[in-house]
Amino acid sequence: MKKLLSSSIIKAFVYCVHDEIGPQPKYFYPEVIPEKNGSTPLKREDKGLFFTFRDYMQIAIKNLSLLLTDELTPKKNEVRDFKYFAIIPYPDFNLTSLTFFYYLVLNSRIKPIETAFSILVEENKRNFLYNNYKQIQTIIEDFFMEFNKILKNGFITKEKSLIYFKKLLKNIIEIEKKPSPPASTQKKIKIILAGLDDSGKTSFLLAVDRKFSKLMGLKPTRSANVQSIQALGASIILWDLGGQSSLRKKYLTKSDIYLYESDLLLYFIDIKNKQRFEESLEYLNNINNILKNELVQNTPIIFILSKADLDIIDSSEIKKNIKFIKSKIQNQIKKKEIDIFTTSIFEISTILRAFSSGISKLSPNRNIIKHNLKKFSKRVGSYITLLLSNDGLVMADYYSYKAENLIDEDEEFEIIHNVFEITAPQFTMLYKIFYKFKALQKNEAIFKLANSNVIVKQLNISETILFILVLLDNNNNKKEIENCLLEFTERIKDLLIHFV
Repeated sequence: MKKLLSSSIIKAFVYCVHDEIGPQPKYFYPEVIPEKNGSTPLKREDKGLFFTFRDYMQIAIKNLSLLLTDELTPKKNEVRDFKYFAIIPYPDFNLTSLTFFYYLVLNSRIKPIETAFSILVEENKRNFLYNNYKQIQTIIEDFFMEFNKILKNGFITKEKSLIYFKKLLKNIIEIEKKPSPPASTQKKIKIILAGLDDSGKTSFLLAVDRKFSKLMGLKPTRSANVQSIQALGASIILWDLGGQSSLRKKYLTKSDIYLYESDLLLYFIDIKNKQRFEESLEYLNNINNILKNELVQNTPIIFILSKADLDIIDSSEIKKNIKFIKSKIQNQIKKKEIDIFTTSIFEISTILRAFSSGISKLSPNRNIIKHNLKKFSKRVGSYITLLLSNDGLVMADYYSYKAENLIDEDEEFEIIHNVFEITAPQFTMLYKIFYKFKALQKNEAIFKLANSNVIVKQLNISETILFILVLLDNNNNKKEIENCLLEFTERIKDLLIHFV
């Protein structure tokens, strides 16, 4: 194992568990070195990195603190479905990890065991984790499907585990051998905007980039317009593909240039142009087939039903159009959960909501952040909680069972869900205005809504400004919010810095 690690970008494996004596490293490679004069920090030598047991313990505590819950026993569906990844920095060691969180079920124990498995690389090599995240994720998930069967009757010895972790490392080293882009500490994300001509792609893009003055007199996009924006600590490369018929053929025949290695696809359909629905759906089907069958990419797709302006959105004709499009997309894509958003350039919040939903799908840290947001919400008694970036992008959300039962129909709950996410950026904007003119005494604002309150609080994490919105029945839990928010912020701060 030592020889393999010395030839790899991967500097260490750490498999951590929370058992009877608390968080601890169970299996770890390389082997520990003895401590001298008490505590010895991570050491760097010519042949690699070396750890003390205390170093591994520190990593175990940090990892498992993100997973540990106040509930005595997780629900069965939570145990089954809980398979989260996160990219976590360890500044003390100058390392970054890709960590896999899950619950381990042993035959000898009633309560599942919280576990976290990390592969660690040097901080300046973290680009390897970003660029190969999906491939490594698949390898790790497949590994633990087999390894967990071996652990069913209890943990095996470290010596017996060695053969399995060697095999895992060899599989990851195969990824290292493939050509990769130049090293960078900032992740680059490729987002495709596709659809027919005049479907709203360029207008959407300008609205995201706040260039409203350019919306008047827009001309059709010729070929592919490529530009870059900065958001959530990443460099986002946006490919605006013109939608004329001749251009669409070029994108499909040269998909290895235009669609290859796309991290996200935003597909646009003009809800007012019923005559071109079938043409648009055919183009969507062609793109989807290429992504799946030719490029073999599991690229997430966000569907944008554009031009849903307030003066027409409630008309019977537009409602029929939306229902028709949703039904066709559902039949064509054949997935349980499909992300479909209606947007209008006259309501920036609808565009930000669609865009942030897409960006959040690219975050390896999103699910573990949501897990902690759920714990925070339960402790303070909130039934709707949103975490937003300074630009109004929704990074994580929580809707409690209580919120779902405020109304009778799923469709009506979806409306409340949509309305709250769309209006959330407006609350943060009001907060900023009040704060600018010193109308706020503290870093919070409270908005009264019938018998409920929306509490908006600003979070300062490193050099990043975030907002958290909490919907409560009353103000009685304000003190509890203060206490829990400090713990919540401290726990997830590193995850937010490495959100995408």
